[in-house]
Amino acid sequence: MAPARPRLAFREHTGEVSLVPSVRKPPRVPLEDGELIEVVLRGRMTDPAGGGRVTAKAERFVGHRLGTSRWIMLTTRRLLVVAPFPREGDWFDVSYDRRDVSASRGLRHGEVIVVELKTPGGRQILRLPNRMRSEAARLIRALRPAEPTPRQT
Repeated sequence: MAPARPRLAFREHTGEVSLVPSVRKPPRVPLEDGELIEVVLRGRMTDPAGGGRVTAKAERFVGHRLGTSRWIMLTTRRLLVVAPFPREGDWFDVSYDRRDVSASRGLRHGEVIVVELKTPGGRQILRLPNRMRSEAARLIRALRPAEPTPRQT
């Protein structure tokens, strides 16, 4: 039996074929007991003061994502950014307690949705493709702090 060839991503808006194989399913990662995955999406999370700020500005200007993206998972306990090549014992690049993370509403720049996150590590920018807007909305709703309910007397 011949080995399976990786699928290549076809970009309709440019008519190009990407040399990077398209990944459709997130890797199976170990979770803690009782932890469930709520939202799974593919995007980029960068520190606006770090090295990714030039790429972020270029993406906002062009209106398309540049470079590769990562799997981002929101579980019942944590926000996880899966490592690009996960292996045993080294699954996540970033892991934040979900209670310490909040999200602003997403802004659309061309084909990119930009969501600002407040994390224990400081401000982070999450950039997602426009086709994932429903998942982005679910992530934002899940990370929004609960509004206090008015007291009934």
